[in-house]
Amino acid sequence: MNIVKGRLLSILITSGLLSINGYAAEDSNSSEASSIDKSPPSEGIVEEVSEPSIEAAAEPVVAEPVVAEPVVAEPVVAEPVVAEPVVTEPVVTEPVVTEPVVEPAPVASKKIIAQEEKQLEVKPAVKEQVNSQSLDQLEQLIAENKFTLAYQMGLSLRPQWEGEEQFDFNFALAAAQTGHYNQAIFPFERLLDAYPNNARFRLELARCHYFLNNLNAAEHEFNQVAASKPPADVQKHINRFLTRIAEKKQQISRSWSAGAGLALGYDSNINAAADLDSISITLPTVSGVLNLDDEQKSKGSAYYQLQGFGQYQQPLSKRTSVDFSASLSQKDNTIDDTYDLTNLSLNGGFRMLRSNHNLRFGGVYRQYWLAGDSLQNQLLGNVRWQWYFAPQWKITSEFELGQQDNDQNDALDFTQWQAKASLNRKSEALSQSFQLGYGSDIAAESSNDFQGRNYLSIGYQMQQEIAPSQQVYALVNYRNNNYADAFADDHIFFAGETREDQLTQLTAGWLYNFMKNTSAKVQLSHSQNQSNLELYDYQRTLIEAGLTISFK
Repeated sequence: MNIVKGRLLSILITSGLLSINGYAAEDSNSSEASSIDKSPPSEGIVEEVSEPSIEAAAEPVVAEPVVAEPVVAEPVVAEPVVAEPVVTEPVVTEPVVTEPVVEPAPVASKKIIAQEEKQLEVKPAVKEQVNSQSLDQLEQLIAENKFTLAYQMGLSLRPQWEGEEQFDFNFALAAAQTGHYNQAIFPFERLLDAYPNNARFRLELARCHYFLNNLNAAEHEFNQVAASKPPADVQKHINRFLTRIAEKKQQISRSWSAGAGLALGYDSNINAAADLDSISITLPTVSGVLNLDDEQKSKGSAYYQLQGFGQYQQPLSKRTSVDFSASLSQKDNTIDDTYDLTNLSLNGGFRMLRSNHNLRFGGVYRQYWLAGDSLQNQLLGNVRWQWYFAPQWKITSEFELGQQDNDQNDALDFTQWQAKASLNRKSEALSQSFQLGYGSDIAAESSNDFQGRNYLSIGYQMQQEIAPSQQVYALVNYRNNNYADAFADDHIFFAGETREDQLTQLTAGWLYNFMKNTSAKVQLSHSQNQSNLELYDYQRTLIEAGLTISFK
């Protein structure tokens, strides 16, 4: 076997087979470097991206968690006890997966490969010659671009020579050039085990993954070479493949998913109330202090929450589709069922893909019930644009316009609009998002302008894979609320005052996918609202553990 290794080295050196435009990965091991510096003929990675007809996978699009402002933000002293929904919506307010998730096709097993070989009939003429063929002759067929004959010969030589570097490389190249990418995978992986810094081996492996539609694996290998800062012409070809991978991930296929979840937790402030015992009366003719009763003070409670969700996407063409999603959650508090909250969300839209652009027109309807009674509903239309301007980067912008009707307080009936933008980066193990938003709640009646507001929000969130089945995630969001007008002059607490709030929300959690369709999570969330009017100051902490089962 040492003779064969020596032959590989001498053949590669004497034949003058150049690496990809002269590029060779360096390594501290001199024997490795000697093999790395040379590479076979210029087919392969230097070709333009041409591919067989392979149906592309849809891009997994995971909805970013959103910690919404507690719906019950208004105190109950001067107005109804519950002015807005009491409970902060879950970190993931809609199904975690809002767009199809398609796992990359696995590399075929050796068993499958064996079946493929069994079905392949080697030409009789080749069989007769095989015994007299040598590794040198296999090398010569590759040099002459006779890949079909080289592949057929390689099948016969493989039982004797599999695992030898010269054979592995030439057979893998012949298999790849004849479209037998599954059979090229294992030899290239063995070569990379021996020479992990060899760029040519890694690029050829990436190329095989690409044509097998193993897009995530291909992307990983291409990025590995790109990180070594190859010459510009090599990087150019890598970028071409990465661009095609991004485009293929966007192509639309029919998909559906559904699931259910159960969470147990503790909420330190189920009514989003201030931690006050009393409040001053500010009327010109009346002064004094009003003591708050227990129902008007903050209260904590353990709770359980049930959630069900589903989504469906129907392609209209390869680049257009309609989609629909729905979720329903029920949160029950053990201490006081007055603040039990039910939330229904329905979402639908039409999506178009053009190159690296994604445009969606849709709408959403939300209905909230408090203790079984209708609290409020929202009907919103939206348009969202996504631009994948680099393999790992995208920009998302969204505009939303609609109406909120509150069944328990007319002062909280609004015309709502919101503009949002985010910069997202997704690598193999880390996803990050930087978010900016601006919007307005315009009171339906001018007399209620003291409840209308303009708001600016800034946020950041990340999800980091710490093991193959485990992720940690975190979210931080800041929101400034400037209210449109002052309270009426006859308001018992805030006559002539204009409210301004700063809401800060922090969330951290751990997600463990311990079975194929089952995951567990532990999450800690904290919200703090600071207001110039002390009745609206509050803090709220939620600790939650949950289990989710999904089906696709």
